[in-house]
Amino acid sequence: MTHKRFLLLLLVLWALTLVQGEVQGQSEFELRTAEGGVKVYVRSEVNDEMSVRVTTSAHATVGQALATIDDAPQYPEWVHRCAEAYVLPGGDANAYTYYSRIDMPFPFGDREVVGAISQLIDPQTGILTRTIQADPEAIPPNKGVDRIGVYSAVWVIAPNTDGGIDISCTVRTAAGAGLPNLLRKEVMTGGPAKTVRNLVARLEAVAPASAGG
Repeated sequence: MTHKRFLLLLLVLWALTLVQGEVQGQSEFELRTAEGGVKVYVRSEVNDEMSVRVTTSAHATVGQALATIDDAPQYPEWVHRCAEAYVLPGGDANAYTYYSRIDMPFPFGDREVVGAISQLIDPQTGILTRTIQADPEAIPPNKGVDRIGVYSAVWVIAPNTDGGIDISCTVRTAAGAGLPNLLRKEVMTGGPAKTVRNLVARLEAVAPASAGG
């Protein structure tokens, strides 16, 4: 190998190392809080977006959890800052679109999400995987409400060896764009954590000793 080719090879390997490091950095979540069995991880994304992952466990079944998160009209009772929610016509039990309006304090206007849901319980493992992808063009926006164009989420709810379920919810959104730092933090990181805590409380209030999936 000539000296020129050797230097070129070193340059290529160095560039690949940089790319690999950047990709690995993008995939890392930072543990923000761990309180009461609920862990909250965060990761900054491009364009003022943020990813938040919340993990915890509950004394309930996968079926009970699915029934609760499928009941959109009840979201205002436990989903943080949700003022209204409903399922759009069409779709089926495992693939449908829903609407949710986020209540914001004055002087900020409310925000809304229209999301396409796809979900499946694996017949072998009993694990529920539920994905949500923003579908902002599904229905016309409401006057005076900001439609969130960037929103995606993945729920994984699995039976655990303690007879309950493990819950993981990862959300990526720009819902906090343009908000003051304290409110942005409350919406972007506090919201998912409070929502999951409320979900656990709701499940355990009706099924404190449930087992399995």
